[in-house]
Amino acid sequence: MDKHAVSIKWSDEDQSFVATIPQILGLSALGATRDEALSELSIAAEAYIEALKAAGKPLPLPEKVNPYSGQLRLRMPKRLHATLSEEAEDNHISLNTYLVSLLSERHMEKKLLKKWDDFVHLNKSEKADKTYDFGKDQRPVFHIKEKNPTKI
Repeated sequence: MDKHAVSIKWSDEDQSFVATIPQILGLSALGATRDEALSELSIAAEAYIEALKAAGKPLPLPEKVNPYSGQLRLRMPKRLHATLSEEAEDNHISLNTYLVSLLSERHMEKKLLKKWDDFVHLNKSEKADKTYDFGKDQRPVFHIKEKNPTKI
């Protein structure tokens, strides 16, 4: 357990701290203090690992921190490289800054589209039909219309 990540949270329901190892579903321990919950988790994890060993089952691997340098190597067609470089120059910014802004914008668009889809799915009536596409400026355009409108 020494190399596994541990989570300790307060539980109103149990009126105590709950310690867990996220990689081992279902393994938890309670304590009146954080230290007590951690101590109880250590005992429970040791028993769990011993049981796995006795059963010949694989031990859960600890989750490792992935250090990201913030750098990557990107290959693209020469024409795209030229076009993006020209656009960055037209905006008086570096190509790197321009690419980061484009990636960030697209990332946020995808997140917003996902949230919109979730919202519409929750609020969609049986008669409503939702579609979206991209307009001339490449921004999402949403359409919600009734499938079979009722006449009044």
